[in-house]
Amino acid sequence: MKPTQFSGFLLVNLLVCLLIGYWLDTWFHTKPIFIVVLVLYALIGSFLMLILKDKKKEWTILRS
Repeated sequence: MKPTQFSGFLLVNLLVCLLIGYWLDTWFHTKPIFIVVLVLYALIGSFLMLILKDKKKEWTILRS
């Protein structure tokens, strides 16, 4: 994954999770627990996708 693609991917994931977390927190009248959980989910998921795509690319290079 190219760096520009990753930054866009991360930004979109964070914004979507922030909006969904904010909506859930206002709907359930809770403190920002959903925002924190979903932002962590977005960060961890984005970096895992980066690592997995890099490993997949590495394996395809080694097969050739």
